[in-house]
Amino acid sequence: MARFLLACYPIAGHRTPNIALGHALTARGHEVAIYSGSMARPAIEQAGFVYFPYAEDVDERITATLLARDEASFAGNVSVKRASPLDFTKTSAAMSDWFLSTVPQQVSDLQAAIDQWQPDVLVTDISLFGPILVLKDLVSIPVAVFCVLIACPLPGPDAPTWGRGLPAPRSRGARLRSTVERLAQDRVLSGFRADANRMRARYGLPPLTETVTAYSGKTPLYMVASAPELDYDRRDLPPQVQYVGPCLWHGSGQQDVPDWLAALAERARPVVHVTEGTVHLRKPVVLSAAAQGLGNMDADVIMTTGNQRDPASLDLGLLAGNIRVESFVSHGALFPHTDVVITTGGAGTVLTALTHGVPLIVVPTGWDLPESAQRVAECGAGVRIAPKDCTPQNLRAAVDLLLSDPSYRENARRVGAALARQGGPPRAAELLEQLASSPGS
Repeated sequence: MARFLLACYPIAGHRTPNIALGHALTARGHEVAIYSGSMARPAIEQAGFVYFPYAEDVDERITATLLARDEASFAGNVSVKRASPLDFTKTSAAMSDWFLSTVPQQVSDLQAAIDQWQPDVLVTDISLFGPILVLKDLVSIPVAVFCVLIACPLPGPDAPTWGRGLPAPRSRGARLRSTVERLAQDRVLSGFRADANRMRARYGLPPLTETVTAYSGKTPLYMVASAPELDYDRRDLPPQVQYVGPCLWHGSGQQDVPDWLAALAERARPVVHVTEGTVHLRKPVVLSAAAQGLGNMDADVIMTTGNQRDPASLDLGLLAGNIRVESFVSHGALFPHTDVVITTGGAGTVLTALTHGVPLIVVPTGWDLPESAQRVAECGAGVRIAPKDCTPQNLRAAVDLLLSDPSYRENARRVGAALARQGGPPRAAELLEQLASSPGS
């Protein structure tokens, strides 16, 4: 039996894969603790895991940033061609504030948890840089990375520059352009790397000679909750990078299914689900377009706002009789009856839809979401609509396309089967078990 300390962000898209992984580890006889923010505490403790909290200032900064940041200045949203030196400075400053400002407290928190609980392996979220930049080189136990995105952000010739959702570079010319863009993005983030090196110097660690993202791939195990078939069939990744498939968790035990949801199984017409995720606090671009464009079509439209937003507060207008709005509906209960999913591209929603063979319309509104959207489009399991083009008419046309063209559902099922072959949480647990028992790990 081994002990595994998992460190993750508290929002649903990050905590639920870690809870799924935790259950797989305990099923194999191991002990699990999770380090996360206070909003994740109820779910972690209900799952039966030991909980280690973020320090109060870390909790406040990370949670506030996750829920409210305007990420317009982030590298993935800055055009390298049009960027000025001031843009570079702003981007690096935003990245440093977001990723590095809480590193010292992360290190202190986790070092205390390691000393107290004595884990055999530390498993970290890809965006918690305390473990990646510092603890990996300080502690005596191995540090593994758990990437809960649908794609691996590590750079390489088989992938485009990360952040903008660019197509896969399949030709020689495209690969050359991708290399040039990657070098330009490295320039954008040079200040961020300098800040990361100053942070490492505080702990007596040498400077990085590569980007921070590339360095995160130097851990002994880097797990990606996806499959090569959904990630441009990459063949350029080092052997420690392992695709493990979706790590999904929809709650413990039997959940009450509302009567209206149970009745969907008896309906003959299609079901369309519209969601902007669990923490989308911006203007409801997708929900508004869906409310206007999908009304009175021959389909049941189920829209969810996320628990952070009251449906009545969104001013979606007078809703047609075929539209239902809820704050939350379990995807595990809804997706078996769903024919099309409209989403901003959160990994949990995309992976759950594909696992059920449901095609998607993805309207990426920020963060890593353009990467999700492009991969869904390239594998033929759905279509991508830019937020500026998310009009009621375009959304309605996209729904009609996915309902009328069977190739989208066929491709969604094909990708879903590929995801299932990766093994999911049991495979991730097996890899971590091997890491814990490896000599010199």
